[in-house]
Amino acid sequence: MKTFVILGIVLLVACFVGAKMMMDQSATDKVKKQAQDEVSSVPDKIFCLGHFDIERGVAGLYPKQFGEIVELLPENTKVKKGVVLLQVDDGLWKKKIEEAELGVKVSELQLKEAKQLPKLYKLQADQQRAAINAVDNEIKKTEFDREIKLVGIDGALKKNSEAYYKFALDQLAEKKKVETSKLETIGLQNAQLKIEQAEADLGLSKLKRDQAKEMLKHFQIAAPSDGTVLRVYVHKGETLGPNPRYHAIEFLPDAEVIVRAEVLQEWGRFVKEGAEVTIEDDTYNGPKWKGKVKSMSKWYAAQRSTVIEPFRYNDVRTLECIITVEEGGDLKRIGQRVRAMVTKQ
Repeated sequence: MKTFVILGIVLLVACFVGAKMMMDQSATDKVKKQAQDEVSSVPDKIFCLGHFDIERGVAGLYPKQFGEIVELLPENTKVKKGVVLLQVDDGLWKKKIEEAELGVKVSELQLKEAKQLPKLYKLQADQQRAAINAVDNEIKKTEFDREIKLVGIDGALKKNSEAYYKFALDQLAEKKKVETSKLETIGLQNAQLKIEQAEADLGLSKLKRDQAKEMLKHFQIAAPSDGTVLRVYVHKGETLGPNPRYHAIEFLPDAEVIVRAEVLQEWGRFVKEGAEVTIEDDTYNGPKWKGKVKSMSKWYAAQRSTVIEPFRYNDVRTLECIITVEEGGDLKRIGQRVRAMVTKQ
């Protein structure tokens, strides 16, 4: 009896283990089948929308200082780097530059005058030393006279003579003291300080002048590189102010034309750098171009352009990629919407 019970238990355990293994195998097969179905459902080419652009993008330009527009280049003008595209009235700052230039000239004259001080002070010091030497000679002469004239004189006459010479020598000593104090007040050591101060004043004047000249650049828009004026949003005679609602000028730098495409997150993992791409206009059966994926964005983000267009999803995350375009073919215009068919990798 015990043998039959043990055999029954073993049989039940074996049935349970067998059923579990069959279920696990079935689940594994199901996962594999789903993965295979998913891969097989991915098309050979990944469809994405994009537009012709340059890698740096179109530059929106606006002057840093505000006022009335006095010069303005028209749209579609090709220019070289540094050409003034827009000029705001800067008459007041030109007056400030003239004022600063005069300040520089005054400082230069003051420096020139300060550099003459050492020579002037030296001449004055030499003259003062000569005056002191003259007093010393006069003192020596008076002392010599006293010694000569007092010899052989007795009594009251000698006493009066000594008093006279003492008074004279005291007067000469006081005079020497005064002349010596004049020499000390000439201040040769102060000449270098005055020169350094004049040099500092000149440097400050030049700095103010350079700042005024630099400010003139803020009243204009200069071409940041060779390129083309794409669009102008302002007019000559218009007064520009702070907090603009849009750029004054949109500028296209000269650069290689690329396609800036946006891949839906669903297909992003199948697009790789170096993949071949077929590009065609998105609005009609027009020309086609060949290209390659140059680079991929490092993140999924909202679309760069929020323009509402047909068949375009604006509420999904996309992976932006840069596609180089082979030379040749019809004209490629910046902003032209295209379809990009990327070969699956």
